[in-house]
Amino acid sequence: MVAKSTPPQDADSAERSRGLMARARQLLTRGGRRLTRVTLVSTCLMLMMEVGGISAAHAATRVSAEVAGQLRTLQSRLDEGDYDAVGERAEREAKRQRGEVRALYLSLAASARARQGDQAQAARLYAEARRLPGVNASQAREWLRREAMLRLRAGERDRGIARLAEYLHGGSASADDLWLAVSLEANRGDWARAEDWLERASKASAPSGDRLKLAVSVYQQTGRHGAAVALVEQGLGESRDPQDWQRAVALYQRLNQNTRAASTWEAAWAAGIVSGSDAYQQRVDLQLAAGAPARAAELIKAGLSKSATPEGQPLLDDTPALRRQLAQAWTAARDVEHALKAWAAVSQQSQSLEDAQQYAELAYDWGRWETAQQALAAAGERGDDSARHWLLSGVVASQLEQFDPAREAFKKAQARGAEGADAWLKSVAQR
Repeated sequence: MVAKSTPPQDADSAERSRGLMARARQLLTRGGRRLTRVTLVSTCLMLMMEVGGISAAHAATRVSAEVAGQLRTLQSRLDEGDYDAVGERAEREAKRQRGEVRALYLSLAASARARQGDQAQAARLYAEARRLPGVNASQAREWLRREAMLRLRAGERDRGIARLAEYLHGGSASADDLWLAVSLEANRGDWARAEDWLERASKASAPSGDRLKLAVSVYQQTGRHGAAVALVEQGLGESRDPQDWQRAVALYQRLNQNTRAASTWEAAWAAGIVSGSDAYQQRVDLQLAAGAPARAAELIKAGLSKSATPEGQPLLDDTPALRRQLAQAWTAARDVEHALKAWAAVSQQSQSLEDAQQYAELAYDWGRWETAQQALAAAGERGDDSARHWLLSGVVASQLEQFDPAREAFKKAQARGAEGADAWLKSVAQR
């Protein structure tokens, strides 16, 4: 059988082939260095394309397969924990490549450096990779996100925030990334930027838990108190978490809506959402802040009762501070009988000069002369020798028609420079 011969190349084709082979030899020794395997394969494929009519698309596929094989090998080693070797090899290969191939090696090196804990170097490698020509937009954007996160982890806060903002402005993003931007801007005090991101983050995922707290803080800082209140009330709807109710109360207090704060806490107590001594004491404090001292006093009295709990124990500890708060509450409510009784208990319990003086002043102001005299006597026993003490003692004695003690008291007040003592002394001189 006679073998079928191939048609000889024409003179032009032969000449073109010889020229291409010469170009190949020049490329293979460019700068005195051997080309990498990928470049060699690419060059040979280009020659084949020109000589044998192979398409450019087919050549690109052959090159991509070659690169993909190397990258898969390095990725396998990376997954096995060979971070140092993979990082060094990938960076070395990247220096020899161009365009998208170089970007792929840089991204692999970045992954290795990140796993080693060198977040800053990993971020720099991703930054270089995403800027190379030939990298498609979606891949570049993903590498931008990774760069942002790595810079943040490396402590490069401002650059990390800038890269994250660039990423978020570039298209759609996850709710987590948007809320991260809100948090980062809030943490550095840029509340206006935080609010900008908050609007977008809230649309991606309605705030709840810590995000709700963050959103409320942002709106407060930017003066959008109505929006802050709306968020808080929205969160209370079905919540039985005491922290949610506490946050609501704190917000109302910051907005000087003390009545609303008190009623909210009362609702939480009535629903059994909050309980215990601390929550009960907060009921008292909130009623005082809301301008309801009588209600606060009643709560203290009930909290000190042994019937305050099913176990027959009081909810509040009977301390001088609490007794003083009770007395102050009755005083603010201008309930004379309860106030004087409460101050008597405070003075007796604390044995404090200041409490005795306060008790005496109130009794004097309200014209309860006998009570005032008892309180002044207690203050004197505790060391009160002031001009005012003797002046009040003289007035009280005079009102009770005890003129001799009154004169003695006014003389002592006069000696201590009390204003008005002279006039009072003259008024009782002939009595």
